[in-house]
Amino acid sequence: MAKNLQLKGRAYFVKVNIPRALRLHFLGEAGKPRESIWEALGPDLTAAKPKCADRVAYWTHVFERLRSGETLDDIRAADERERVLAEAVAHQDWRKLIHTVPPDEVMATIGTYREAQESYMKRIRELEEHLERLGIAPTPAIAPAVMMPVEPSTSETVSQAAEALYGTLDRDGRRQTTVDGHRLRVRAFIEACGDIPLSAITRRVASDFLDKIGENLSNRTRNAYAMTMALIIETARKRGRFQGENPFDGQKAKAAGESYKPFEPDELRALFAALPRDVKPAEHSPETALPWVALIAAYSGMRLEEIAQLSAADIREQQANGATITVIDIHNGGNNALKNKASARLVPVHSELVRAGLLRYVKALPRGGMLFPGLIRRASKGGKIGARLGELFRKRLVALGIKRAGLCFHSFRHTVAGKLEQASVSQTDAARVLGHAIAGMSYGVYSSGPGLKRLAGIVEEIRYDGLKV
Repeated sequence: MAKNLQLKGRAYFVKVNIPRALRLHFLGEAGKPRESIWEALGPDLTAAKPKCADRVAYWTHVFERLRSGETLDDIRAADERERVLAEAVAHQDWRKLIHTVPPDEVMATIGTYREAQESYMKRIRELEEHLERLGIAPTPAIAPAVMMPVEPSTSETVSQAAEALYGTLDRDGRRQTTVDGHRLRVRAFIEACGDIPLSAITRRVASDFLDKIGENLSNRTRNAYAMTMALIIETARKRGRFQGENPFDGQKAKAAGESYKPFEPDELRALFAALPRDVKPAEHSPETALPWVALIAAYSGMRLEEIAQLSAADIREQQANGATITVIDIHNGGNNALKNKASARLVPVHSELVRAGLLRYVKALPRGGMLFPGLIRRASKGGKIGARLGELFRKRLVALGIKRAGLCFHSFRHTVAGKLEQASVSQTDAARVLGHAIAGMSYGVYSSGPGLKRLAGIVEEIRYDGLKV
């Protein structure tokens, strides 16, 4: 978001670059395509930051809609209708709603009062039609006379609850790309259903939204929308701003054929035979990094980005009850960004990694530098440094003829989890290796002493028969 927030004079602006293929939709006064969109946010930095994030999410969603075939006029008309709709709901101007949107959308917006309001809306329409037949124009006084009074909702609106969630995620150290993803999905809900109170979201509203949003999306992506909305409501419940059943619970669709699969033994043998490692590369590159990154993942279960962002100093020695254990220090801070708090951990270096020459590789690196100096962060991938590795890994699977549904770099984590389960390792110990949350247990339990010594033995349970590294 930092690159989008610009200071000009004493005021802040949001700058959004327009994708080259879409610039013909945005013409300047001279009729030439514009390269970017600028919007004023005011002089207050605190207020400008959330506004900037919201506008970036909005324009990103507009670009997606333009790519799907909508026009700017269509999008602006929909936005205007949403504005009128929200204004009418806020002021309980039900008569204005009748003349602004179709009845079904009126009902969905009103939410929990749907059935009761439906009969009253029907009565209004009947009265208006009767008056028109008599040649009498309906007057604004009719609606209040026949409408059932509606008490204003005291629950938070979707946008208010969402802002609270974003703040929680920021405090928890979640990546900006994760927060931006939630913002896009919330924006899609508000565009479809309005910025309505959480108490107005019924299971029918939730189901209809997910069905509509999922028409052109995979079930995995559809489920991401369900997860975001369920998380917003659950966070509001914890803060005492929501009561009752979470309408998005149980709304996920089965993502058939999309779950990650573990590697088969022959696949691993073929893969590592095609990934020779160099202890001292003449020139560091993503290609020279990939063999080491894949091997570390196979013997630790670490995520791709966790490995790619390591510094050489993150592979170090740690004292543990009189013993010295070489560990991989997975941590936040600096340029490092972990998935969540539970991801911060020490993972003892497997003996197979030592045998393969990992420590000699580290020793040959310049002091104070990255573990894989040839990697570059990609702005188009949210600043991730391992994106190119993921692409190369997929190409290697395809070239070897072992690419299949659900098999990718993340499959290493599932493979390691399976090996630990086969070795009868407890879920708590496996979670500490893999960086999963453990209820009631802190990071310090395994940062030194007997806990770390025991964890070193657990890591050694990751074995692959017939695999020579």
